[in-house]
Amino acid sequence: MNTEKVGNLDLNKTHLGDCMKLAKELPDDSVDLVVTSPPYADTVSYGEDIKTGVETFNSENYVDWFLQLFYETQRFLKPTGSFILNINDRATNGERNIYVFELVTRIVKETGLKLFDRYIWFKKSALPMPGEKRLNDRIEYIFHFVKDTKKFKTNTDRVREPYAEVSLKRFKNKVHGNDIINSDGTTELSQRGSSKPHPLGKKPITVFRFDTGSALRGLKHPAPFHPQLPEFFIKWLTDEEDIVLDPFMGGGTVALVCKRMNRYHIGFEINQAYIDMTKERLNDSEN
Repeated sequence: MNTEKVGNLDLNKTHLGDCMKLAKELPDDSVDLVVTSPPYADTVSYGEDIKTGVETFNSENYVDWFLQLFYETQRFLKPTGSFILNINDRATNGERNIYVFELVTRIVKETGLKLFDRYIWFKKSALPMPGEKRLNDRIEYIFHFVKDTKKFKTNTDRVREPYAEVSLKRFKNKVHGNDIINSDGTTELSQRGSSKPHPLGKKPITVFRFDTGSALRGLKHPAPFHPQLPEFFIKWLTDEEDIVLDPFMGGGTVALVCKRMNRYHIGFEINQAYIDMTKERLNDSEN
């Protein structure tokens, strides 16, 4: 792909600066997909020398800070576009912090974006939780926002998965269900015709089993994306030569996936060290 621009911003480049300010430079209806995992509140240190404007992304002011990006997203996202947000919360002082749920609620109420769906990322590996009362936490949230629930682009056939052998056997049987409800509230077993498997496989479920960034050896970033996560959503929600934005580019995984999948990428990043890291990864991918 040739390097081009969107507005005054070069495509296939990570731009140095605050994403809240850089987002204002994106033209209206110019981005096909945003896929990102922002810094989580009170969780990871990104270095004392990095000035974020939000002290350690404190959960008390995190929502107000992050909403600035979503006000701009409603403007620069195409009607056919999607915003995929991978985020997580944490437990502090014995209770689960609700800032993620407050964020999602305010995005829907204040920005005009619509919550199309929510997905769960079940992490194949995770550190055990301390203490006896709390169970081991192996999930993160993925929220899917759109401007228009009828117009946004998908291609589910690209992400279909093979059927399990037991599922293929079930297709040969009649389908039963307790869908006849009597006046007294009891149900009766009904029988419907058998269905046929889709020739390209089954639709994925809303629980994903992506690898964690810890599987990426040698990457000097405290919280890296694993390519599996952005790869799935880029394949599902975009076409070749669409524009994919990661406003928190970090170690450059989204840029790397876009290059491999023939999509334009644009990144924002406040840390020059991470921009250099992305350039190095992109250069290494050519060798």
